[in-house]
Amino acid sequence: MKYTVAVGSLLTLIFLSIGEPSWAQGENLSVGRSVGIGARFLPNALMPVGPSDIDPALGTALTGQYWLSDLLAIELGGWLSGFSDTFNPRSFTSLSGGLLLKLFDNPHDDLYLAGRAISVQSVYRNYCCVYREGEPPAQPSEKIMPPYPWPSFESRTATLAFEVAAGIERSWSAQLTTNFEFGFVYAQTMITNLPPPGEPPPEEPVPLPKPETTAATSFGITLHISVNFYLPRK
Repeated sequence: MKYTVAVGSLLTLIFLSIGEPSWAQGENLSVGRSVGIGARFLPNALMPVGPSDIDPALGTALTGQYWLSDLLAIELGGWLSGFSDTFNPRSFTSLSGGLLLKLFDNPHDDLYLAGRAISVQSVYRNYCCVYREGEPPAQPSEKIMPPYPWPSFESRTATLAFEVAAGIERSWSAQLTTNFEFGFVYAQTMITNLPPPGEPPPEEPVPLPKPETTAATSFGITLHISVNFYLPRK
C-alpha cells in the first residue's frame, strides 16, 4: 500500500507542476483530434516500483485511437511476435480494447482515465530429440535419442486482464504526444501443458501423460509510457 500512495502522490505532483503553466492562455493542441496511432510500453527502469506479479507483456502494445469527441476516445491495441528454430517454435499474441476519458482538457497537459480489457495468448513447443520411426539423422555424426519417452512438450498460456489507469498526456504539437500512466491490473492466467502426440511403443506399455492445467490470479501496479502520433486535422 505504501508503494501505491507514493506513486500516486508523485503522479499528482507531476501533473500539478507541468499543468499549472499550461493553464495560461494558449492554443489547445488536443482539440479536434480524430485518429491516432502509437506504442505503449513499460520501461525496465520503472518495473521495480513495488511488489507485483503482473506480467509486463500486458502493458506492451501498438495502439490505435479514435476520438468520438474532444473528451472521449476508443482505443484498440495489440502485439504479435514469434520465434522459431529447429526444435523450439513459440508465438505470442496480445489484443486489447478500452476507453479513454479526459478529466481536464488544458492547452498542453491533459489528465485522463483509461479502462482496458487485455487478452494474451502464448504457445511454446519443444520438439527436441523426437523423430519418426526409421528416419535417418540429418548429419552422419549426429546423435539422436530414441522417440520414447518423448522429451517434447507444448505449453499454452492464456491471460485475461482488466486495467484501470490514470494518465497525463503531454501535447508537444497538434500531432505528437507522450503519455505517462499509473494504474492497477487484475489478471487471470491459465497454463496448459500438453503431452506429446502419438501412442507409446507396444514394447514399452507406459501410460500416456495427461494434459495438466493450472490457474492463477494476480493483482498489481502497472506503469506505462506511450508515444502517439495523430493524423493532421481536417
